[in-house]
Amino acid sequence: GSRSPLVGSMALEQPKRPAGGGYGIFLGENRADFQKKCTGQPISAVAKMAGEQWKKLTPEQKAPYDKKFAEAKAKYDKDMAAFLAAGGVKAKGARAVRSEKRKAKEGKAKKDPNAPKKPVGGAYGVWLNENREKIAKSLPKDHKITDVTKAGSAQWKKLSAADKKTWEEAFAKKQAEYKAAMEAYKKAKGDAGEGEDVEEDEEGEEEEAEEEKPAPQKKLRKAGA
Repeated sequence: GSRSPLVGSMALEQPKRPAGGGYGIFLGENRADFQKKCTGQPISAVAKMAGEQWKKLTPEQKAPYDKKFAEAKAKYDKDMAAFLAAGGVKAKGARAVRSEKRKAKEGKAKKDPNAPKKPVGGAYGVWLNENREKIAKSLPKDHKITDVTKAGSAQWKKLSAADKKTWEEAFAKKQAEYKAAMEAYKKAKGDAGEGEDVEEDEEGEEEEAEEEKPAPQKKLRKAGA
């Protein structure tokens, strides 16, 4: 059919998505009233008062607001369809933008094969990587990857403090090596900023090592002590 002349002007402005259900409508309609009552109080007081008032309403009293929200949502869907049909581009919500930025950052970090690999999992992580094959061989042929971690965790617990100390020193050495390699890597890139993201640890396989990271007992008493 013929296009409404309105569509052209609407296309420039993305319709605003209604949020908060019936409560959102209720809050919108009564906001000025609540703000008057909450003069001089923090903004959160308005939402708190509105929430308390909303809870006091009966289902019958809430129904008109729920109906208005359903109508607003239907109008939004219709307007959005017209907006897109007229060539409008849907702007992303703040949450989607954040998650995209994070993915882009991770992607950039992962794409560089020359970036030094960060050691993870503490002493246990070093020990597990050294003994992974041996543990895997001792398990049935159809074992899962998680079985290796479980068996490794049990074996690690049996190690003496002296044995564990050796692996703690090995981990400290690996960390020092990583730090030095990272410095060299950043210098080589000529832009310290570019290498920053790489320090984020995206090693899928070694993440299992995080499972059993013995925490020093002393630090645990912070909360209640």
